[in-house]
Amino acid sequence: MKPQETKFSFVYNEIKQSILDGQIPQGNALPSSRMYCEQFHVSRYTINRVFDALREEGLVDIQPRLAPIVVSTKDTCNSSNVVFEILKQKDGILQIYQSFALILPSLWFFSLQGCDVEGLTYYKQAVKALRLGHDAGGWRPISKLGYEILKIGGNSLFSELYSTFHLYNKLTFFTEECTYYSEHFLQEAVSVANVIPDVLKGDDSLIKYNLLSNMYQQLTEFIENTLNYLSGVIPKCHLQTDLRFSWNPMRGQDYFYSKIVDDLNLKIGLGEYPVGMFLPYEKQLAKQYEVSISTVRKALSELEQRGFVKTLNGKGTIVIEPDDTKIHQLALNSGYVKKALRYLHALQLMVLIIRPAALAAVPQFTKEELEELADKFNSSDSIYLSDILKAIMRNTTLEPLYVILSETNHLLEWGHHFTYYPSKKHTLSHLNKQVILAFQQLRKGNAVSFADGIADCYRYNLICMKNHMVEKYKFYHVANIRVPEKY
Repeated sequence: MKPQETKFSFVYNEIKQSILDGQIPQGNALPSSRMYCEQFHVSRYTINRVFDALREEGLVDIQPRLAPIVVSTKDTCNSSNVVFEILKQKDGILQIYQSFALILPSLWFFSLQGCDVEGLTYYKQAVKALRLGHDAGGWRPISKLGYEILKIGGNSLFSELYSTFHLYNKLTFFTEECTYYSEHFLQEAVSVANVIPDVLKGDDSLIKYNLLSNMYQQLTEFIENTLNYLSGVIPKCHLQTDLRFSWNPMRGQDYFYSKIVDDLNLKIGLGEYPVGMFLPYEKQLAKQYEVSISTVRKALSELEQRGFVKTLNGKGTIVIEPDDTKIHQLALNSGYVKKALRYLHALQLMVLIIRPAALAAVPQFTKEELEELADKFNSSDSIYLSDILKAIMRNTTLEPLYVILSETNHLLEWGHHFTYYPSKKHTLSHLNKQVILAFQQLRKGNAVSFADGIADCYRYNLICMKNHMVEKYKFYHVANIRVPEKY
């Protein structure tokens, strides 16, 4: 297993990159330590260490009782070098815009429901920026408003994704350093963005969603046209380096043993390790996961605490029927409840992003692949939703979108004991039927119906698991999680 990235290194690299990319201009203050604590789920101690490290590197200045001020935003270099570096990452940057153009409208739309936008902190600033442009802060107030809206959505994964998008999109370069973009597209982009106030206050759900989609699609087209122009201006830039998109919602909080727990939990939930079967020996698991035996024992201990396995002296660890009593006891553990909340947030996110992802993947499905899926769906013991998600991901041509789907699915692995253990036969049977119906639409060429059907599967899971956690295990903290409506 790869070495764990510490909370400090993760936060430090994220904030440093936002400074170097110009997201926080020179002379401006960094957001408060409290805001960073909420954003990254870390302590104020960690944030203060990050601030000190940024000061030592000469990126910020810190005065007593004041927020750190950015004093340096980038290395000294000429404009041609900057353009060259952008072009080396051309394909990666474009894929980032294309990916987020697919998913951000859904997240915005969901978060806007029941939101009093005119009362938000950054609403008036954003409207002013749309009218006055650079003199009123340019794109930054609009971006802050977007972050504020997504935060109101109640799912921290939304704002994390949004922050990651701005970390990679090089928007500062296009809007403030690229003359061609400013001359040819900026005014048009502003006119497109001017729909935002009306969109935010509108009542018609479908119109609102379509306007948001059009806005992001046009922004993506502007960026693509600009990159194509720059490629023509600097034809010698043939070498392209991949801009490796990364989003790990567990970064800085993950531990080796928890990864093992989630993986074994997944395999138990999917029936790879059925009830009555012994897990591999500790030495085998240690070799498989490239960890120490003590780490394996810690993972097995947590699985036993959850009531899914039992360690027998001299024999090994055997899979057992889940013990509801132990899960009830876990409900008293605040850390465990937070994980349950995170799991439901991941389900909520998947409901929203799987539809556009499935629509984008449909043209890539081959006849052979459809036949292979049809054969898999003849097995009564299989979890069809897992099979169809893997197929969608295989046919996802945008790497950032693949990463987001993969990481979201990884978060869902934690909750397989909730998803498939309670009333397993009924839950699994119903889900399998839903997947079959969606798959039939795919074979008929009805892409929209297929995508809607898969989203319905995750919506059904969210409804069932939320109710199950509240009613059976008294996880009242999750009662307010909203189920995304169809649109």
